[in-house]
Amino acid sequence: MSLFETIAPIFLIILVGYLVKTSGFLKDEFFVETNRFVYFFSLPVLIFTGIVKSGLQSFSTALILSVVVPTVTVCLFGCVLGRVIGLRKGRLGTFVQSSYHGNVSYIGLAVVFYMLGEEAFRQGSIIVGFLVLTTNVLSSIILSLANSKANTQHGPGVLRTIAKNPVIISSLAGIGAAYVSLPIPAVLLKSMGILANIALPLALVTIGASLTPASVRKSLKLGLLACGIKLMLLPALGIVFLNAFHVPLRTGVTGVLLLATPVATLAYIMAEELGGDGELASNGVTLSTVLSLFTYTGWAIVLEIV
Repeated sequence: MSLFETIAPIFLIILVGYLVKTSGFLKDEFFVETNRFVYFFSLPVLIFTGIVKSGLQSFSTALILSVVVPTVTVCLFGCVLGRVIGLRKGRLGTFVQSSYHGNVSYIGLAVVFYMLGEEAFRQGSIIVGFLVLTTNVLSSIILSLANSKANTQHGPGVLRTIAKNPVIISSLAGIGAAYVSLPIPAVLLKSMGILANIALPLALVTIGASLTPASVRKSLKLGLLACGIKLMLLPALGIVFLNAFHVPLRTGVTGVLLLATPVATLAYIMAEELGGDGELASNGVTLSTVLSLFTYTGWAIVLEIV
């Protein structure tokens, strides 16, 4: 199968979501409720079953560090760069967040599954739990500290939201179940598999529906800079740290693909909640999602995936 045939279908489904939304064929409420269903039910089941089936054979502390450490490194780099170019308060926090906060749960897992297969997806499910925890904690801290006018009462609320994040809960639950070899009846596991199978296609459709290309021209240069860091520098650092932690590239390719994800839709929600620049965050989501088609193609060639 050619490289284009592997990657393009993922983004065509995203395009379908965008076209259906803009055509008005389905109401906005449909996409809101669909996203809620995927986020709270289908996606957590997908992650849980993926980890349980792996039996923790894919778990590696070195691999986890190889994605978490570069994420923290880019966060710190973004803080320094943002100050150097004169960004302040909410705009600074949003720029920094856009440089590392990737859409690992929706686009990341879809890319891993369709490009590398089920075994890599199981490995990715474990990594995603740690990445989601890392990026959400970092984002809540950065946005709160950067915006001096932000209501500090949001802090505990954000932390509670993180603690209740279904992706984190399902990841930890899956790790626990796999660790104790929890017996799950075949009928229940198969039913969960049916529910899990609809997670990624629906997730891609809702991502497409959330795109707002009309506003991309606003803050274009700053958005492109953040996208460059997110889509190119972060995964490149992932490769560097794989080598530093003595993880073979063949083993760590899943982590690199997850680091190469476009900016998460949640980045916009958190920017709005914590006094960031919502427009810049929205532009980052849209711009990085479009550009990731090309950057993923480049990374696939570099990593010799296809």
